[in-house]
Amino acid sequence: MATVLVVDDEADILELIRVNLELDGHRVLTALGGEEALDRVDEEHPDLILLDVMMPGVDGWTVLGKIKNETDLDVSSIPVLMVTARNAPEDRIRGGIEGAIRYLTKPFSPAELRDEVRDALGGEPEPVRRRKVQRESLEQLARIEKGGGGAATAATGSPRPRLTKLEHVPEARADSHQVREARQKAGTLSPKQRELLQVLQESRSVSEAAARLDVSRSNVYASLRRIGRKLGTRSVPELLTLVRAGDLSVDSPPPS
Repeated sequence: MATVLVVDDEADILELIRVNLELDGHRVLTALGGEEALDRVDEEHPDLILLDVMMPGVDGWTVLGKIKNETDLDVSSIPVLMVTARNAPEDRIRGGIEGAIRYLTKPFSPAELRDEVRDALGGEPEPVRRRKVQRESLEQLARIEKGGGGAATAATGSPRPRLTKLEHVPEARADSHQVREARQKAGTLSPKQRELLQVLQESRSVSEAAARLDVSRSNVYASLRRIGRKLGTRSVPELLTLVRAGDLSVDSPPPS
């Protein structure tokens, strides 16, 4: 069966979901909030994430965005099922546009939960399903913004109405000040840390880099978090973006 990460700030919800999914044989991990969820994803790379939206601190939208903007395909292609009390059409649309493949609203029955998880784990590869859901969500958004006239517009082939910022998912990029600061601090990295960044720069994914270095992915992510703290980057995806763009000059030796 699958490894499923359940993210919610309510302990009773976590327990309810855990018990029901374990009845189906799944291995269930839990996180009481968004920050803990991102650490769990780095460490475990689950097969599916059940994600609440309304959480204090790092909310579900932030978690979803960081996962789907991750440059490591092993992370960005994890299916995400939103499990939330927010049931407005705009919330469902936003979930689809930003990368969730399914949306389950609270309260739900155990049967509904298990059916949704089964459907989320099956079918086509996650990137294919995500693109389909994004396209459908954008079409729904267009209909809302047209006041219900979107279907007729699509039928006549007229230009689609201008969409809101929901269509444009933000990328995990640093601003110029952060790039300069990270460059200045790059000399503080150890030779092993510089070697890791060099291999990542030359690899297509974190998994490939881990295999080349003969270490686990969790070790790579743990090292990246330590490097990120040294360089002052906001997240592992941002650090990877800097490395792969060549912004850190990791192939040059540190100053003596």
